[in-house]
Amino acid sequence: MRAQDFFLIGAPMLIGGSFLAAFLLRTWKKRSIARSIQAYRSAHDLLTEWLVGKRLLRFPGACLVSSLRHWAIAELFSLLGFLAVVSGNRSASGLAQATAAAALLGFGVAWISLRGAAREALRSVQRDLPVACFLFSLLLESGMGASSALQETSGSIPEGALARELSELVRSRSLGVHRGESIERSRRRVPVEDYRLFLNHVLQGERLGIGLSRSLRELSAKMLESQGHRAETIAQQAAVKMLFPLVVFIFPAVFLIILSPVILGLWDRLAG
Repeated sequence: MRAQDFFLIGAPMLIGGSFLAAFLLRTWKKRSIARSIQAYRSAHDLLTEWLVGKRLLRFPGACLVSSLRHWAIAELFSLLGFLAVVSGNRSASGLAQATAAAALLGFGVAWISLRGAAREALRSVQRDLPVACFLFSLLLESGMGASSALQETSGSIPEGALARELSELVRSRSLGVHRGESIERSRRRVPVEDYRLFLNHVLQGERLGIGLSRSLRELSAKMLESQGHRAETIAQQAAVKMLFPLVVFIFPAVFLIILSPVILGLWDRLAG
């Protein structure tokens, strides 16, 4: 084989092999990074559950939060706090002070961040629950079983705290946990009254074998009505809350703009 033929055959094979090797390396790196992120997430979810169990995170809805982003922010602040303290004092006492300051700062940032996320998660459960309840009733009417209907509902509603909680409820049942126990765990994790009513309807329907679709539709309608009342209350409160910034900030500025020519004219006359 001539050198020219070898080049014509070998060059495309070399280029193709290089692209294949680069693709495999990139895929391996992505999978490695994905595994690392998943391990990091699982470890911090377990940490959150442990802190909730020890009542160090005592705010409602702490179990509904995916803690990866919040713990990452807290650990970043903790690292910055450690570096700030240890840079000024590199002795043993300075190292101890930096460690204590980093721990307190990290836990404080995590607590604030997780609390805000838990409040938003509870609001999202309240918001998505009427749709999930109505969809669940339709699936039951079509002849689907309760577990299958819950699984289908969790995949059909918007992704969020409620979808994750329903998926966890279905998963615990598939692992052999008794339905009453799995519902009780879910009731403890989600301290929302409407969600507890929804679980009570599901549990009573499964125990007594009664039809759920009609009662769930009525429950969904009541939830939507109560959400409308809450929205009206918030709108009424917003008008009252706007009085303070109007009186303190906006009205003085308006009066100053309107009266400034008069004040300047009087000042010029008095000065003249």
